[in-house]
Amino acid sequence: MSSRRSDPEEGHSNFRRMESRHVGKPQPHRKIVTGRRDCITGEYPSGKQSMNYRQVAYEGRLARDFIVLIDNDPRVISYREEPPPFPWFDGDKWRSYTPDFDCLLDDGKRQCHEIKPWKLRQRLHPRFKEGVGLGALEAGYDSFEIWTEREIDPLAVANAALISSERGFSVADDELHTIRLAVDRANGPTSVADLRQRSGIGLRSFRAVVSLIARGELVQLDPKAPLDDRAIVGIPTTMNAR
Repeated sequence: MSSRRSDPEEGHSNFRRMESRHVGKPQPHRKIVTGRRDCITGEYPSGKQSMNYRQVAYEGRLARDFIVLIDNDPRVISYREEPPPFPWFDGDKWRSYTPDFDCLLDDGKRQCHEIKPWKLRQRLHPRFKEGVGLGALEAGYDSFEIWTEREIDPLAVANAALISSERGFSVADDELHTIRLAVDRANGPTSVADLRQRSGIGLRSFRAVVSLIARGELVQLDPKAPLDDRAIVGIPTTMNAR
């Protein structure tokens, strides 16, 4: 991905700076470390209504990127940072583990996650994954996962951040309606560039398309591709079935 920053209204996949808003306090069960020179910390404003749009505390770039991904994932109903700890056995003695995050999915399953750079993952106790996995099951979770930079795709994070940023901006109803009409005229999946051309509303059309994606009225058919003019979008199958 190019490091050049571009205006998203010109159809590029880069995203604008998101503004934080006071919507509720973070709720970690252990103190988030602040002031470290080697680790960024902060709060991310959740866009999920089920979480009351509260601020979610994070420690480290990978944790921030993980939040961006799950906050934009419709399968994730809600999530927590630093949920309550649970015991696990390393083969010799019992230890206590506090997950970085836990997630409630739309199928009712609960997952807990460890977010760790790959180099640090290699230094974990040899029985960490197995032991914590068993401890997670005993604690009521359905699964335990370790995510590193190998699982967190930078392009997916950029797409998710772009979509999330549009939830904080107001797009005129007439512009959204114009894009909806362009979708109907396309009569099937089409490119963002085609919708923009059909709409006739110029640079504002890109933001309107992304806003409809953020609202769940459109989906990007290939989530591994950049969300730009070349991206193919369509109506979600759940809406087509209505």
